[in-house]
Amino acid sequence: MISELVAKIGPIQITSTCGGRHARHSQHYGGKAVDFRPLATSTRAAVAAAKALESTGGVGSYPGGLVHVDVGEREASWYGHKRARRQYAQLAQRRR
Repeated sequence: MISELVAKIGPIQITSTCGGRHARHSQHYGGKAVDFRPLATSTRAAVAAAKALESTGGVGSYPGGLVHVDVGEREASWYGHKRARRQYAQLAQRRR
């Protein structure tokens, strides 16, 4: 998924993989998610490209230009902080 994404949007700076602190039951802990900063395009364009990939499950963005993508079972999208993310993710979730 990362190779496909980089082919579409150009280089990225990976900021988080499976280490660090994440939400409970995060896809990060299973090695199925990555957070990154796009280096050659806007956050909005990176999110759109990630959502267009067949292999992605969750796609979200945060203030400051960070993007989250995962290959989890559920398709979900969000923007913002934890509280808002939960609200938007619940509205956007659907099973594959």
